[in-house]
Amino acid sequence: MTTELLAPLDLAFWHLESTAHPLHLGALAHFGPLPAAPGEDPADVLDLLARRAAAIPRLRMRVRDVLLPVGGAAWSADPDFDVRRHVREVTLPGADFPAEAARLAAELMERPVERGLPPWEMYLLSGAPDGSFAVLVKLHHALADGMRAVAIGAGIFDEIAAGHRPARRSSPMPPRSLLSGLPGPGRLLGLARDRLDDLGRAVEVGASVVRASRLDGRPTAALAAHSSGTRRIATATLSLDRVHRVRRTTG
Repeated sequence: MTTELLAPLDLAFWHLESTAHPLHLGALAHFGPLPAAPGEDPADVLDLLARRAAAIPRLRMRVRDVLLPVGGAAWSADPDFDVRRHVREVTLPGADFPAEAARLAAELMERPVERGLPPWEMYLLSGAPDGSFAVLVKLHHALADGMRAVAIGAGIFDEIAAGHRPARRSSPMPPRSLLSGLPGPGRLLGLARDRLDDLGRAVEVGASVVRASRLDGRPTAALAAHSSGTRRIATATLSLDRVHRVRRTTG
């Protein structure tokens, strides 16, 4: 089994998470009604999303603890991976579909992802009277930062992705020695140094928040209050023409 240690910052995200402080990121995408393609039914969106997600290797991997380095963790293929555990459909009631989708998305974003499985979830939100729908994607921050999240989103949503082909089953890896994936002494020293650097940055950030929360001796409620874990989602509408103008202007 191949072993890929989590990078120090990703490992920090993994260990710092708690029920009140879930460390995942997400995106809520709205889509208009899909026209029927030859031989396909627009109702098969859930199957399409599941096939595309299952074809992304990283989404088939879970985090497991390792003996060395101490406190470390590694990515490994989930032998019992079932994409239907991660991709689900929820039918929303009511005529105000965008508002209902935002409300449900906020509730779903409050819940940490299940840590024994590959740390991501996807929800198809349906039920709009006009046939439109929305997709909510949740990715643990250890799995994806900003650019990795964009790459995963492209693999799921972009027309370029080969999503209409079923994912091929990967061939089994030859057996390896239990020690073959362990880092050498030099690598261990480098990992320890990286983790100490990350810890120092975390302490600096924490100290900055404490200082900012007590400007002029007055506590700032938004920074000094305890986290409730509550999430709220607000959306804004921007025309695609304006987006294209920004792209053309800025390159």
